[in-house]
Amino acid sequence: MTLAPPKAWFMIFRILAVIVWAVLTVMMSAAVAYMDTGRIDWINFFLTLAIASLVQGFPAHIVNEIYDWESGADRFKKLGEKSGGSKVIKSGLADIPQLWTMFIVTTFFSFVLMILLSYRTRIESFAFFFIGYFVCIFYTMPPFRWAYRPFAGEWLGGYAGILLNMTGTYFVQTGFVQWNIVAFASTTGLIYIGIMMLFHYLDYDSDSQAIPKKNTTIVYLGLKKSKMYVIVLLSASILFSIFLAFFVHPVFYFLTLCAVVQLISQTSVDPFSPGSIIRHGKFITLAMVVYAIMFTSWINVQFLWMMIPISISFYLHKKFGKIRPVANQ
Repeated sequence: MTLAPPKAWFMIFRILAVIVWAVLTVMMSAAVAYMDTGRIDWINFFLTLAIASLVQGFPAHIVNEIYDWESGADRFKKLGEKSGGSKVIKSGLADIPQLWTMFIVTTFFSFVLMILLSYRTRIESFAFFFIGYFVCIFYTMPPFRWAYRPFAGEWLGGYAGILLNMTGTYFVQTGFVQWNIVAFASTTGLIYIGIMMLFHYLDYDSDSQAIPKKNTTIVYLGLKKSKMYVIVLLSASILFSIFLAFFVHPVFYFLTLCAVVQLISQTSVDPFSPGSIIRHGKFITLAMVVYAIMFTSWINVQFLWMMIPISISFYLHKKFGKIRPVANQ
């Protein structure tokens, strides 16, 4: 068996999604840990960053690509149309056996890094990311297949993943978990559900025709009710963030600002218009990056250096993130 080409590895990773979901949440949690303790272990930070990025970028995205292809969810739209998935199978960049090989290799390295991190910290560190790994892959993989069940996808997949990643990052830095990081991660998780839902608007038609039906919350509720659902969640995140800012630390008003910006954008988006979804998707992605940089650098200016790898990631996406068919599918 031949290995998948480098382009397939790059596309399956979905670099901007990893930046928003993995990198930014690790940054924010590490910053809160620094705020609470006055110190940060940068080696542990890099290890956590690598684990979170690797697990989401490869094992999670690989099984999503395979099972959404097999169900038909990723076959409905033509190549080039905006929709979920990396499209490496549709384009002919990689086949399913190659993706499973990629899955095994990256899973192995993920667990090596988890063991190394737990060796440097405490054995409990392993538990956060070990459980997080299975939360990520069972988002699409049977028998749980949360992405194919209404409300389960965003709560047991996306929300739980954010909660584990953020509390795990905090634990790695401090050796304990306290209520403020749980409250911060929980509030942030509501915002991330909104981000997840917005991008899922694009897949409404294809998910409806999958076999088994990919009965996401959006398919179950419909586009109009799904938008209201997101508005309610984001409104709740605003209230929770104000509570954090008032009772814990004023820096959490940055979270309030983030939630307000997200709410305005989600209220303005037309879930029936791919163009509107794409425009607002780009905006909320950039807004999350700006918010995370502001939040973390306000706590510790050293986090400003993260603008360099993030900027490089945006450049790489712009330069190499397009995909064209190399074989008939």
